[in-house]
Amino acid sequence: MNRLDDAGTYPIREFARLTGVNPVTLRAWERRYGIIRPERTAKGHRFYTEDHILLVKNILYWLDQGYPIRQVKLLLQEGVQADSPAGDDWQEQQQQIIQAAYQLNSQRLDELWNIGFATYPLAVYYDHCLRPVIQTLRLDASPAIGKAVHYLLKRRLSSLMIQQQRHNPGPGILIACNERQIELDALACACALGAAEFHVEYFGCDLIPDELKALCQQLQAERVWLHLHPLATAQADGWQQLNECATPVCISGVIPQQSEEHETSQLTYMQGSLSQQVRQFITGNALTENNP
Repeated sequence: MNRLDDAGTYPIREFARLTGVNPVTLRAWERRYGIIRPERTAKGHRFYTEDHILLVKNILYWLDQGYPIRQVKLLLQEGVQADSPAGDDWQEQQQQIIQAAYQLNSQRLDELWNIGFATYPLAVYYDHCLRPVIQTLRLDASPAIGKAVHYLLKRRLSSLMIQQQRHNPGPGILIACNERQIELDALACACALGAAEFHVEYFGCDLIPDELKALCQQLQAERVWLHLHPLATAQADGWQQLNECATPVCISGVIPQQSEEHETSQLTYMQGSLSQQVRQFITGNALTENNP
């Protein structure tokens, strides 16, 4: 339920919860880009209205199309035609990270990631910058470089998740994946949901379906989000047995073909980019839409 204050407005933490855009990014959009301007109380505290929620939805729409934040302000103005996204901005950010990765400059990587996390919602930044970098390094870099950067980014995302969970009361979400290769995807998802004040639990990429069901029951999680790497048929059937859980389960990644016995299950299959999936999850649509 939305928590409006007496004036029918949202304080910044509640606004962040509803939109999935963390307070640091909201302040950057206000101060650096002038793209959103909250109202102020007599004491100077920020508050937001329903109009601001609509504005953020429009901002996220353009970001999902690949436009960098510096272009979005113009796109929001009436009568401005949308040209093709300027990919140079994202490519420049990617190249800076790749250069620091080849140098194994962990301090520089942290600096670049901090800028990205502050400027964009994490899921958007992961979709348009971090995931392409990871894919490039896997193809072009030595195994040692790839493993080192994987570890550094895993450490950074894990640290962010821990920091978020100190302040997040819930609802409780259990995040899981089935392969190390997609573990960063799962961690990025966890942090994106953490920005919306979900209480997220993640226990690594080595769980099997029965273990995940046991953890779900032990934690009394309200929802499960499972991110999958390509599976053999037997493995896919094992994971789909999660429909026996009383807890709603969302599945993303490489989604297995649904067998007839699971056609009426409460498994929900997430489509689109991570940013789109997270927004769908936050608004609750993920739990009410029909399965494909």
